[in-house]
Amino acid sequence: MSIMLVFNAAGQANTKWNMVNDPYYGFPNYTSLFPGLKSSILGAVKDDENISNIHSRGSGPTGLRTEFFLNNWFGMGVDAIYSGSSVTYDRLDSVVDGISYTNNYERKMSRVRIQARFNFHFPVKKKRLDMYAGIGIGSNAKYRSTFVNGVKTEDKSGFWNGFPTIPISMRTCWGFRYYFSKFVGMNFELGIGGPLISTGVSSRFGFKLPKIPGVDELNPDGKGDNLRKKAEEAKRKQEEIEKKEGKKKTETSPDEDERAKEAKRLEEERLKLEKERLKLEQEKLELEKQKFEEEKKKLEEQKKAEEKKEEEKP
Repeated sequence: MSIMLVFNAAGQANTKWNMVNDPYYGFPNYTSLFPGLKSSILGAVKDDENISNIHSRGSGPTGLRTEFFLNNWFGMGVDAIYSGSSVTYDRLDSVVDGISYTNNYERKMSRVRIQARFNFHFPVKKKRLDMYAGIGIGSNAKYRSTFVNGVKTEDKSGFWNGFPTIPISMRTCWGFRYYFSKFVGMNFELGIGGPLISTGVSSRFGFKLPKIPGVDELNPDGKGDNLRKKAEEAKRKQEEIEKKEGKKKTETSPDEDERAKEAKRLEEERLKLEKERLKLEQEKLELEKQKFEEEKKKLEEQKKAEEKKEEEKP
């Protein structure tokens, strides 16, 4: 896959030296929400006949991914993942002289994984879309605690023996980001070795961010477009060249030597070529401006048509 991406990378939503942060929330939390799994604390207590009033809750997986782009198709960074769960229940521990002794238990477990991430980005034509496949490897830590009648207690029952900790975690995934502007977008990811599904907000920084079609062409106030400014600037430069060219012509005299005349001739030709280049550039900008105005007009007409349909509805 990496060889294919090296030779086929095209226009991307990110460029070299960009950095992207992805805070996210994922689903599911296997350690608390699945009573059928022995690896969940709810599954570990539900079959005990002496237990009643069982309640479980959990959060996450919640995390933050940070990626730094070394080029258009490859990025590396860090993925920090947290998930937590707990279960509370009442347990009949003993019966003495016909008197039942029931205690309230609360068991908590949290898991933290910090992984180095390596993402390979697919070449796509849409500059709003960033699609990738990634792998990760890093640490894996679990933290457990037991409370009996509200008091933290050292657990010697062997309850936590069914939750072994492997110090290494790995992840493989596929995901995408969709940018609403140069700086903000959304992220979605499917993977194994962490949240099965996760989504969140993406924020992007960098020395050179790609332009987003339909957004970066508009001015911040929404009243015009940058094409008009470019056309006016090209026109101003053209007028300056014309003034300079006229001044050069008036300064020419028959008494100048051949070398000075040749230099002036070359300068006049250079100015003429520069003038023609600016004229072509201005014409190109005018065409782009006209095209943008036509698209804008079509969108306005479409919007009016939709509003008219809404008004005609009973």
